[in-house]
Amino acid sequence: MIDKRYLKFAASAMVLAAILAFTPVNAYSSSKLQLDKTIFAVGEEIAVHFTAGPGFAENAWIGIIPSHVLHGSEAENDKNDISYQYLKGVQGGTLIFKAPGQIGDYDFRMHDTDNNGKEVASVSFQVNR
Repeated sequence: MIDKRYLKFAASAMVLAAILAFTPVNAYSSSKLQLDKTIFAVGEEIAVHFTAGPGFAENAWIGIIPSHVLHGSEAENDKNDISYQYLKGVQGGTLIFKAPGQIGDYDFRMHDTDNNGKEVASVSFQVNR
């Protein structure tokens, strides 16, 4: 005789498996930013390595944003960027930036478009003397 609790568990497991099998993979979860180090001198070159999700707009961009700016809003990041570069449809590679001219805490932040988009990845760094 099969225990009714087992049948309920098995049915729940099958429903969960079906949901997971038909849930689309989030392109944003595959977006990443990486630095070789996290402390830079004023004006030093910074190589930021990136992987962008599929389907990003041609004007997807990575920018340097002061860390105190709240995360999430592409429009807010756009108002506060120190410098930026467009991804131009490239899904991965390395971009070279210059460290900001003022000592402080900053982030590289990736955005899926330059038209009211979303921040999809970030990595923090510091600028010292």
